[in-house]
Amino acid sequence: MWESNLVDRSLAILGAGVIGSSIIRSLIGSGKDWKIIATARSDESLNKIKKMGIDATRDNIYAVKNSDVIILAIKPSQLINLADEISPFVKEKLIISVVAAAPIKWLSKKLTGAKIVRAMPNINSETSSSFTVLSTNSNIDAASKKLVEEIFSSIGYYEWVDEKYMNALTALSGSAPAFLAEIIDALALGGIASGLPRDLAYKAVLYTMQGTAKTLLEKGWSPHYIRDLVITPAGTTIRGIMVLQGNGLKRSIMEAVLEAQKKADEIENYLFNS
Repeated sequence: MWESNLVDRSLAILGAGVIGSSIIRSLIGSGKDWKIIATARSDESLNKIKKMGIDATRDNIYAVKNSDVIILAIKPSQLINLADEISPFVKEKLIISVVAAAPIKWLSKKLTGAKIVRAMPNINSETSSSFTVLSTNSNIDAASKKLVEEIFSSIGYYEWVDEKYMNALTALSGSAPAFLAEIIDALALGGIASGLPRDLAYKAVLYTMQGTAKTLLEKGWSPHYIRDLVITPAGTTIRGIMVLQGNGLKRSIMEAVLEAQKKADEIENYLFNS
Protein backbone atom coordinates (compact mmCIF):
# COMPACT_ATOMS: atom_id res chain seq x y z
CA MET A 1 0.00 0.00 0.00
CA TRP A 2 2.72 2.46 0.92
CA GLU A 3 4.52 2.03 -2.39
CA SER A 4 1.36 3.17 -4.18
CA ASN A 5 1.01 6.08 -1.76
CA LEU A 6 4.53 7.21 -2.55
CA VAL A 7 3.51 7.36 -6.21
CA ASP A 8 0.12 8.95 -5.52
CA ARG A 9 1.60 11.69 -3.26
CA SER A 10 -1.77 12.89 -1.99
CA LEU A 11 -1.36 15.25 0.95
CA ALA A 12 -3.71 17.34 3.08
CA ILE A 13 -2.61 20.29 5.18
CA LEU A 14 -5.20 21.03 7.84
CA GLY A 15 -4.67 24.64 8.80
CA ALA A 16 -2.71 26.35 6.05
CA GLY A 17 -1.35 29.26 8.07
CA VAL A 18 2.25 30.49 7.96
CA ILE A 19 3.96 27.11 8.39
CA GLY A 20 1.36 25.18 6.39
CA SER A 21 1.55 27.63 3.49
CA SER A 22 5.35 27.57 3.45
CA ILE A 23 5.26 23.77 3.25
CA ILE A 24 2.84 24.00 0.33
CA ARG A 25 5.07 26.44 -1.55
CA SER A 26 8.15 24.31 -0.94
CA LEU A 27 6.44 21.12 -2.13
CA ILE A 28 5.12 22.87 -5.25
CA GLY A 29 8.65 24.06 -5.98
CA SER A 30 10.24 20.68 -5.29
CA GLY A 31 9.52 19.33 -8.74
CA LYS A 32 7.60 16.36 -7.31
CA ASP A 33 4.04 15.67 -8.40
CA TRP A 34 2.15 16.33 -5.17
CA LYS A 35 -1.64 16.34 -5.01
CA ILE A 36 -2.33 18.84 -2.24
CA ILE A 37 -5.53 19.79 -0.45
CA ALA A 38 -5.40 22.53 2.18
CA THR A 39 -7.97 23.70 4.69
CA ALA A 40 -8.48 27.07 6.32
CA ARG A 41 -11.24 28.95 8.09
CA SER A 42 -11.19 32.45 6.63
CA ASP A 43 -12.00 33.53 3.08
CA GLU A 44 -8.68 35.39 2.98
CA SER A 45 -6.68 32.24 3.76
CA LEU A 46 -8.72 30.14 1.33
CA ASN A 47 -8.10 32.67 -1.45
CA LYS A 48 -4.35 32.64 -0.75
CA ILE A 49 -4.34 28.85 -1.02
CA LYS A 50 -6.29 28.92 -4.28
CA LYS A 51 -3.80 31.39 -5.76
CA MET A 52 -1.11 28.73 -5.24
CA GLY A 53 -3.07 26.50 -7.61
CA ILE A 54 -4.23 23.85 -5.15
CA ASP A 55 -7.54 22.62 -3.79
CA ALA A 56 -8.75 24.79 -0.89
CA THR A 57 -11.64 23.91 1.42
CA ARG A 58 -13.10 24.37 4.89
CA ASP A 59 -14.00 20.67 4.96
CA ASN A 60 -11.38 18.77 6.99
CA ILE A 61 -13.09 15.42 6.47
CA TYR A 62 -13.06 15.85 2.68
CA ALA A 63 -9.35 16.70 2.82
CA VAL A 64 -8.51 13.68 4.98
CA LYS A 65 -10.59 11.22 2.94
CA ASN A 66 -8.82 12.25 -0.25
CA SER A 67 -5.26 12.16 1.10
CA ASP A 68 -2.81 9.53 2.30
CA VAL A 69 -0.61 12.01 4.20
CA ILE A 70 -2.14 14.56 6.58
CA ILE A 71 -0.24 17.45 8.16
CA LEU A 72 -1.87 18.97 11.23
CA ALA A 73 -0.82 22.64 11.32
CA ILE A 74 -3.25 24.20 13.76
CA LYS A 75 -3.11 25.71 17.25
CA PRO A 76 -2.95 23.32 20.24
CA SER A 77 -6.33 24.55 21.48
CA GLN A 78 -7.95 23.47 18.18
CA LEU A 79 -6.46 19.99 18.06
CA ILE A 80 -8.85 18.15 20.37
CA ASN A 81 -11.93 19.01 18.30
CA LEU A 82 -10.11 18.40 15.03
CA ALA A 83 -8.88 14.98 16.17
CA ASP A 84 -12.43 13.98 17.12
CA GLU A 85 -13.66 15.20 13.72
CA ILE A 86 -11.19 13.28 11.55
CA SER A 87 -10.49 10.20 13.70
CA PRO A 88 -12.92 7.86 11.86
CA PHE A 89 -11.05 8.45 8.58
CA VAL A 90 -7.33 8.19 9.44
CA LYS A 91 -6.70 4.44 9.61
CA GLU A 92 -3.41 3.49 7.88
CA LYS A 93 -2.78 7.11 6.92
CA LEU A 94 0.39 9.02 7.79
CA ILE A 95 -0.30 11.86 10.22
CA ILE A 96 2.36 14.53 10.71
CA SER A 97 1.62 16.91 13.56
CA VAL A 98 3.37 20.29 13.79
CA VAL A 99 1.13 21.22 16.72
CA ALA A 100 3.19 22.50 19.64
CA ALA A 101 3.21 20.34 22.78
CA ALA A 102 0.96 17.56 21.41
CA PRO A 103 2.59 14.23 22.40
CA ILE A 104 2.71 11.18 20.16
CA LYS A 105 1.00 9.04 22.81
CA TRP A 106 -2.04 11.35 22.81
CA LEU A 107 -2.11 11.59 19.02
CA SER A 108 -1.90 7.81 18.66
CA LYS A 109 -4.75 7.32 21.13
CA LYS A 110 -7.02 9.88 19.43
CA LEU A 111 -6.10 8.96 15.84
CA THR A 112 -6.29 5.19 16.12
CA GLY A 113 -4.68 3.19 13.34
CA ALA A 114 -2.70 6.08 11.88
CA LYS A 115 1.08 6.31 11.59
CA ILE A 116 2.14 9.29 13.73
CA VAL A 117 5.06 11.68 13.33
CA ARG A 118 5.59 14.77 15.45
CA ALA A 119 7.45 17.67 13.86
CA MET A 120 8.56 21.15 14.89
CA PRO A 121 9.71 23.40 12.05
CA ASN A 122 10.25 27.14 12.45
CA ILE A 123 9.38 30.34 10.62
CA ASN A 124 12.50 30.05 8.45
CA SER A 125 10.50 27.55 6.40
CA GLU A 126 9.42 30.73 4.58
CA THR A 127 12.82 30.69 2.84
CA SER A 128 13.36 26.89 2.93
CA SER A 129 15.82 27.46 5.79
CA SER A 130 13.96 25.84 8.66
CA PHE A 131 15.58 23.69 11.31
CA THR A 132 12.94 20.99 11.81
CA VAL A 133 13.05 18.31 14.47
CA LEU A 134 11.13 15.07 13.96
CA SER A 135 10.05 12.34 16.33
CA THR A 136 8.02 9.17 15.97
CA ASN A 137 7.33 5.82 17.60
CA SER A 138 8.06 2.23 16.63
CA ASN A 139 4.96 2.02 14.42
CA ILE A 140 6.53 4.03 11.63
CA ASP A 141 7.74 2.13 8.56
CA ALA A 142 10.68 2.91 6.30
CA ALA A 143 8.55 4.21 3.41
CA SER A 144 6.66 6.58 5.69
CA LYS A 145 9.86 7.84 7.28
CA LYS A 146 11.39 8.46 3.86
CA LEU A 147 8.33 10.44 2.80
CA VAL A 148 8.47 12.57 5.97
CA GLU A 149 12.14 13.32 5.28
CA GLU A 150 11.33 14.34 1.72
CA ILE A 151 8.65 16.75 2.91
CA PHE A 152 10.78 18.46 5.52
CA SER A 153 13.97 18.53 3.48
CA SER A 154 12.00 20.73 1.08
CA ILE A 155 11.78 23.46 3.78
CA GLY A 156 15.33 23.20 5.13
CA TYR A 157 17.33 20.95 7.43
CA TYR A 158 15.72 18.19 9.51
CA GLU A 159 16.88 15.94 12.33
CA TRP A 160 15.24 12.99 14.09
CA VAL A 161 15.25 13.28 17.89
CA ASP A 162 13.87 11.50 20.92
CA GLU A 163 10.42 12.88 21.73
CA LYS A 164 11.54 13.82 25.25
CA TYR A 165 13.43 16.75 23.66
CA MET A 166 10.50 18.12 21.64
CA ASN A 167 9.19 20.71 24.11
CA ALA A 168 12.69 22.02 24.74
CA LEU A 169 13.30 22.23 20.98
CA THR A 170 9.93 23.93 20.52
CA ALA A 171 11.26 26.58 22.91
CA LEU A 172 14.70 26.71 21.31
CA SER A 173 14.56 26.25 17.54
CA GLY A 174 10.84 27.01 17.32
CA SER A 175 11.01 30.26 19.32
CA ALA A 176 14.63 31.18 18.56
CA PRO A 177 13.86 33.14 15.37
CA ALA A 178 11.86 35.56 17.52
CA PHE A 179 14.61 35.72 20.16
CA LEU A 180 17.26 36.27 17.48
CA ALA A 181 15.09 38.93 15.84
CA GLU A 182 15.09 40.82 19.15
CA ILE A 183 18.90 40.57 19.33
CA ILE A 184 19.23 41.67 15.70
CA ASP A 185 16.99 44.64 16.38
CA ALA A 186 19.01 45.62 19.45
CA LEU A 187 22.34 45.39 17.60
CA ALA A 188 21.01 47.41 14.69
CA LEU A 189 19.64 50.06 17.02
CA GLY A 190 23.07 50.21 18.62
CA GLY A 191 24.52 50.85 15.18
CA ILE A 192 21.95 53.57 14.54
CA ALA A 193 22.79 55.13 17.91
CA SER A 194 26.43 55.15 16.76
CA GLY A 195 25.47 57.15 13.68
CA LEU A 196 24.83 54.51 11.02
CA PRO A 197 21.93 54.77 8.55
CA ARG A 198 19.15 52.32 9.44
CA ASP A 199 19.42 50.17 6.29
CA LEU A 200 23.18 49.87 6.61
CA ALA A 201 22.95 48.97 10.28
CA TYR A 202 20.46 46.17 9.68
CA LYS A 203 22.37 44.84 6.68
CA ALA A 204 25.62 44.79 8.69
CA VAL A 205 23.96 42.84 11.52
CA LEU A 206 22.13 40.37 9.28
CA TYR A 207 25.10 39.47 7.11
CA THR A 208 27.36 39.26 10.16
CA MET A 209 24.91 36.93 11.93
CA GLN A 210 24.53 34.79 8.81
CA GLY A 211 28.31 34.59 8.41
CA THR A 212 28.87 33.77 12.07
CA ALA A 213 26.37 30.91 11.92
CA LYS A 214 27.99 29.59 8.73
CA THR A 215 31.46 29.77 10.30
CA LEU A 216 30.37 27.99 13.47
CA LEU A 217 28.62 25.24 11.49
CA GLU A 218 31.37 24.65 8.94
CA LYS A 219 34.34 25.01 11.29
CA GLY A 220 32.72 23.17 14.18
CA TRP A 221 33.91 25.89 16.54
CA SER A 222 32.18 26.68 19.83
CA PRO A 223 30.76 30.18 20.32
CA HIS A 224 33.32 31.04 22.99
CA TYR A 225 36.15 30.08 20.61
CA ILE A 226 35.02 32.50 17.90
CA ARG A 227 34.53 35.14 20.61
CA ASP A 228 38.10 34.67 21.80
CA LEU A 229 39.39 35.02 18.23
CA VAL A 230 37.69 38.40 17.94
CA ILE A 231 38.59 40.01 21.28
CA THR A 232 41.95 41.65 21.88
CA PRO A 233 43.38 43.03 25.14
CA ALA A 234 41.89 46.44 25.95
CA GLY A 235 40.14 46.38 22.56
CA THR A 236 36.71 47.43 21.34
CA THR A 237 35.04 44.02 21.50
CA ILE A 238 35.96 43.19 25.10
CA ARG A 239 34.58 46.56 26.18
CA GLY A 240 31.26 45.71 24.58
CA ILE A 241 31.23 42.18 26.01
CA MET A 242 31.84 43.65 29.47
CA VAL A 243 28.60 45.62 29.10
CA LEU A 244 26.67 42.55 27.85
CA GLN A 245 27.88 40.45 30.76
CA GLY A 246 27.15 43.20 33.26
CA ASN A 247 23.58 43.50 31.99
CA GLY A 248 23.00 39.76 32.19
CA LEU A 249 22.48 39.06 28.48
CA LYS A 250 23.26 35.34 28.68
CA ARG A 251 21.06 34.79 31.72
CA SER A 252 18.17 36.65 30.08
CA ILE A 253 18.37 34.54 26.94
CA MET A 254 18.69 31.29 28.91
CA GLU A 255 15.65 32.25 30.99
CA ALA A 256 13.70 33.10 27.81
CA VAL A 257 14.29 29.56 26.48
CA LEU A 258 13.36 28.01 29.83
CA GLU A 259 10.17 30.07 30.05
CA ALA A 260 9.18 29.06 26.52
CA GLN A 261 9.74 25.39 27.39
CA LYS A 262 7.76 25.85 30.61
CA LYS A 263 4.84 27.18 28.56
CA ALA A 264 5.05 24.20 26.17
CA ASP A 265 4.98 21.84 29.16
CA GLU A 266 1.97 23.71 30.58
CA ILE A 267 0.09 23.41 27.28
CA GLU A 268 0.85 19.69 27.10
CA ASN A 269 -0.27 19.06 30.69
CA TYR A 270 -3.43 21.20 30.40
CA LEU A 271 -4.69 20.03 27.01
CA PHE A 272 -3.27 16.57 26.47
CA ASN A 273 -2.66 14.98 29.89
CA SER A 274 -5.95 15.79 31.58
